[in-house]
Amino acid sequence: MNKQLAKEEIKKLIAKYEQVKSSGKINNYTEEETKNAFIIPLFKALGWNFEEKEEVSAEEHEISSGRVDYGFYINDRPKFYLEAKSLKANLNMEDFAKQAIRYSFNRGVTWAVLIDFEAIKVFNAQSPSQYLGDKLYFEIKYSDYLDRFDQLWLLSKESMREDLIDKEAERVGKKLQRVPVTEQLYKDLEECRKLLISYLGQWNPERSKDDLDEGVQKLLDRLIFIRVAEDRKIEQNILIPLLNQWRSLTVNNKPRLYQSMAKKFRELDEIYNSNLFTPHPFENWEDDGGGLEKVIKILHGKQGYYEYDFSVMPADILGSVYENYLGYKLSQSKKGLTLDKSASKRKEQGIYYTPIFIVDYIVKNALKPILDNCKSVNDLQQPFYFRNSFCF
Repeated sequence: MNKQLAKEEIKKLIAKYEQVKSSGKINNYTEEETKNAFIIPLFKALGWNFEEKEEVSAEEHEISSGRVDYGFYINDRPKFYLEAKSLKANLNMEDFAKQAIRYSFNRGVTWAVLIDFEAIKVFNAQSPSQYLGDKLYFEIKYSDYLDRFDQLWLLSKESMREDLIDKEAERVGKKLQRVPVTEQLYKDLEECRKLLISYLGQWNPERSKDDLDEGVQKLLDRLIFIRVAEDRKIEQNILIPLLNQWRSLTVNNKPRLYQSMAKKFRELDEIYNSNLFTPHPFENWEDDGGGLEKVIKILHGKQGYYEYDFSVMPADILGSVYENYLGYKLSQSKKGLTLDKSASKRKEQGIYYTPIFIVDYIVKNALKPILDNCKSVNDLQQPFYFRNSFCF
């Protein structure tokens, strides 16, 4: 749809809204009715095809209450996420904006949109500021949709394809500073590792560099697994309740936080059939709990600034972060134990993450043709079938 046709459609929507407003029926509109009557038609006018799921996806709500309503994609890459509210909603409630911003940030996407049709707000979810006012790129009232059409058009499919909103934001200085989730999570994981190496190294001086490096890596792997399981509602919250319980105990009968965590690992080992929680010597190390307490806080983000939600974080983000994070090796310097980036370690240990799009390509072009020709599950159990299909 070209700009002139888009303007005409939006003009009709504005007239429709004013009619609803004058009749006093705004409070009768539910969020779903608002989306169908106003928000979806508005973005259709901006060129988006809601019938094509690869272009506009309805985000799921079952797993996490923090999800948003729609994701807008160009060539399978998310351009922005949108949180829709009913006509009667107060769009100035901070929780609405924080929900959209948090989701977009954790998905690695810059732009978060909040709308009830009466107004539309666009936020830079990757802004390093903790203040919503600094994250807000622009806000347009419905009565200004036509007068500020060029700005509204930045959310069109045509503009998103050319990244015009990014270019315009950089021109006016609204996107000069940003911290993507990949960069922030990588920094935080590096800080966690340094903290644990420092604390555990001081309390366990007899441990070798290799033992310390392996133990810290094992511990962090488990903590990240737990955070993902918590956010995906696979497990009840574990880390913060464990930390709060430890804090509430008196000095006389207070066990080490590290010991409490090791006990929890034994419980999880009974649940998950993997090597992740199998007994490891590091569970018997000494620690005062200070380093572990700080690490648990870091893995939750900073409230009001950025908050991690591992349930919505794409595998590509975690994979990319881990690939770089695991490339560090422990070394001894005059200042003590330090972490140094090592390209050789990544090469020696095969620390390379395969992006999702490559995995999809391999599955689609190597596995799918074979599976399409299978008549039954028994075909997959015959080795000659794969050899004849040039799989091996």
